Amino acid sequence: MNKTKIAQYYDYTLPFYKHFWHGDTLAMHYGFWEKGTRNHKEALLNSNKFIAEKAGVKPENIILDAGCGVGGSTIWLAKQFGAKVMGITLSEKQTREARRLAKIHKVEEQVDFQIRDYTKTGFGPKTFDSVWAQESVCHAENKKDFLAESFRLLKEGGKIVVADGWLKRDAQNKKELQIIKNFLNGLALHGLDKVEQFRKSMEAVGFKNIKFWDKTQEILPSSKKIYNMCLIGYPLAKITEKLKMTSKILTQNNLAGIVQYQAIKIGLAQYGVFYGEK
Repeated sequence: MNKTKIAQYYDYTLPFYKHFWHGDTLAMHYGFWEKGTRNHKEALLNSNKFIAEKAGVKPENIILDAGCGVGGSTIWLAKQFGAKVMGITLSEKQTREARRLAKIHKVEEQVDFQIRDYTKTGFGPKTFDSVWAQESVCHAENKKDFLAESFRLLKEGGKIVVADGWLKRDAQNKKELQIIKNFLNGLALHGLDKVEQFRKSMEAVGFKNIKFWDKTQEILPSSKKIYNMCLIGYPLAKITEKLKMTSKILTQNNLAGIVQYQAIKIGLAQYGVFYGEK
């Protein structure tokens, strides 16, 4: 895992996520367009609700938000359940922003934000009731390292919930290989696991009662929205990069926004949520 590259990516893209995606939800994920979902904001919060339900969050819980972004889920958990939540990220700017937002939402006594690597956190064993990871485990070079650390951190009976994108099958030609390459480069990712690969890693480190929910259809409207935004943003980003007004990070990110939808539509990628117990 290239921690420097990941941190640089999130440091640079922080204002773009804020203005073009999460708004006051602070949510840096796709969102679930379940039946009856009326708008983008509801979809983003639906993801939180789904994961919290599966994790069985209670007010007395201590939760690790692994890859917390600007603290959207961390703050939401504190406000909705009264739980204590530790949010960790590699990005200094995200950490500062998350702490600022926690004060605005008046949950600074319930939450904490620190710069830490979720594959070797430095926290003591059996510290948390649940580990929560929304679209962050994709950054791990070896996903099993994250799972082993999560298992160590969880109390007996503790739960892990991971919502993320997964490779559905291997690329079959040069075009599909390029789609994967553009997606990984644009989001500072090392690679994506397949569902069965991740399930086996969960079993190997000791997780039990493992479950998986395919949520590909529920994220499709958000995927299409990103695609449409980036069809406009990509040529503009190429121009502003050439004029040295914006970074290559933005250009690559917009291209990733185009190919992520293509990857889902051709059956190359999928989205889903894993659950496991210690």
